[in-house]
Amino acid sequence: MLACAALSAAALLAGGARSVAAPAPAPAPAETPPAVSSEEFHYHWQLRNLVGVILGLVLPRQGDGDLSFKIDRDGHMKSELVITSPESHGGEFFRYGSEIDVRTMQPIRAWSAFLWRGRSKSESDEIDQKGVLDIVSGIYALRHDPPLKARPLEIWSDGKIYPVVIVPLGQESRFIDHHQVYTLHFSIRPVEIANARRWKGRVEVWLARDAVATPVEIEIIRSLADVRLELRSAPATPG
Repeated sequence: MLACAALSAAALLAGGARSVAAPAPAPAPAETPPAVSSEEFHYHWQLRNLVGVILGLVLPRQGDGDLSFKIDRDGHMKSELVITSPESHGGEFFRYGSEIDVRTMQPIRAWSAFLWRGRSKSESDEIDQKGVLDIVSGIYALRHDPPLKARPLEIWSDGKIYPVVIVPLGQESRFIDHHQVYTLHFSIRPVEIANARRWKGRVEVWLARDAVATPVEIEIIRSLADVRLELRSAPATPG
């Protein structure tokens, strides 16, 4: 993903017994950003696990999810996952997002917000530490640099940073909109490290084996409920 800087060459001209000084090298052209494009994915979500089912008796238990990656004026990628429901009477939502440097796939800034069970919270931080991702930039990194073996890193979540590990779980087939889609399954899991906070969450991601590694399923697992997002339409070129 990193663009290579162009090299400039100096020429040395010699004539008889007299040398002619080389002209000053032309300034190197500005670094060309990698070819990236904006994307949007639309999901249907459902609450999972027993606690989630019970909560679904009084709160929305299904709805819409929108995952977007959009280039801004600075050439950075604004990535965001928004989870809402037409069943909601109180405006419940979850929002996870980050601004990503597409050259390094590192978030520059991350934010999250939610309104759930009458409780609301919003966090936003600048990210200046390498090796730290948030949920959405983690999905972006998996699509563009999937690990072949367990990869330790850290995750920003609700204003705090936790040690995690990305675990590749191999090939799986999923059924999306009644179509079989061949995927690669990855898990972002908490790890136990002395004197470090332990993340009370987990993220499961299934990426289609297509040219753009379409995220066909995402599961966000938190302490009270699991949210499973399934792509509304199968990728154009599944498998």
